[in-house]
Amino acid sequence: MFHSSALVSERRSRARVWLALAPCLWLGMGCGGAKAPGVTVGTGDASADVDGGLAATPGHGCDRVEVSGDVVLEKEKDFTAHYRTGAHYTKTVMLFGGTAVDEDNKLSNANIFALDQLDAQMLAAKYPDFYLCSSVGGKEAAKYILPYDLVPANCDVYQKLLNAFDELRRNDRAGGDRTSLRIEGAPLTLESVIENANGADVKSQVHDQNFQLVTAVTQLTGESLIKFGTTK
Repeated sequence: MFHSSALVSERRSRARVWLALAPCLWLGMGCGGAKAPGVTVGTGDASADVDGGLAATPGHGCDRVEVSGDVVLEKEKDFTAHYRTGAHYTKTVMLFGGTAVDEDNKLSNANIFALDQLDAQMLAAKYPDFYLCSSVGGKEAAKYILPYDLVPANCDVYQKLLNAFDELRRNDRAGGDRTSLRIEGAPLTLESVIENANGADVKSQVHDQNFQLVTAVTQLTGESLIKFGTTK
């Protein structure tokens, strides 16, 4: 039988740790390249070095998602999650952590911690050095960073997310620009989590996750996010 309570507890506690430590774990050029424990929310190790980048592997999540109208199915080894989409959007976010979720029986296929473009622009206008952990603006920015549990619509979108996470880690080591993403998608409401073996609904075991369908993604620089707009 599928039990997600331990996973959910881990996700919540790590999210709290991340939000508490975020001002001191940002850009390598501002914070000495420290690795953030929060970026490993869920599964995987987003702080690990990967030679040659990451590659989407069929059978590890990206090919288990089916989208039909406003219904989204995520088929895991022992259960099937049923979601319903909300209003579709295009938004741009600045990444402060990202990891693939490629283990069996884990809801969503990628996790990010991100700052919305409008919040980043607002902070930049008031605190030009908001990305520096030691600044007053850095402490203020930590209040706006949010976790997202991403459900890529297909393997192409999933691969682009992996590429962005790889770039994020390279820039973190080198002190480069903050990786950003323009995301097309929709919020997801989790309607049920059905065990394949007996049809039991274990949705009650899932808490505090911000599920988002991602239908398209474009990688951007942090500088372009601050300077230019996007459709909402």
